[in-house]
Amino acid sequence: MKLHKYENYDEYVKEQTQANVAKLKNVWVRENAIQKVVSYKPFASSILCHGTRNGRELEYFKKFLPHAEVVGTEISHTATQFKNTVQHDFHEVREDFVGKFDIVYSNSFDHAYDPSKAILAWKDQLTTDGVLVIELMTGVENISRPVDPLEINYEEFKELAEKNGLRVVEKNIMHRQMSGAKNSIMVALKK
Repeated sequence: MKLHKYENYDEYVKEQTQANVAKLKNVWVRENAIQKVVSYKPFASSILCHGTRNGRELEYFKKFLPHAEVVGTEISHTATQFKNTVQHDFHEVREDFVGKFDIVYSNSFDHAYDPSKAILAWKDQLTTDGVLVIELMTGVENISRPVDPLEINYEEFKELAEKNGLRVVEKNIMHRQMSGAKNSIMVALKK
């Protein structure tokens, strides 16, 4: 595991916000990945997505689970431009999120400056039988840099999850069209 070091928290927020604004129209999430996530908890009534940029994953979740409450977080000020999205740093605890969500999903775990802090906050947002689903780019695109500070592989993620009170129950690899890139979808439950 490699982790980019920032001068301070403000530098982290600045890097994340600038990248968000520059990529605001880009969509990274794929519909079939969200469909796979839904298959882990097909009767979920509450879903939280972290690092949602333009909210596309929220739309996909609503398509597959129209009855569910779906909320997204985004650190950038642009969060207010998108329905059901709140401006929030996913590392931080929000009391109104604790114990509330059947699914906590993110494809932005590589944006964590403190992976243990993030994973603990996300674990606490789960209902008793909720699932944490992390979609992570692996391969050539998985490198530590200012905008994606966390470089982590599956074994390192599994170790981190277990150290923080989670049990990884599945790993699913989905190949992307980009050369040499693939996604690993990791599913974890509370111990």
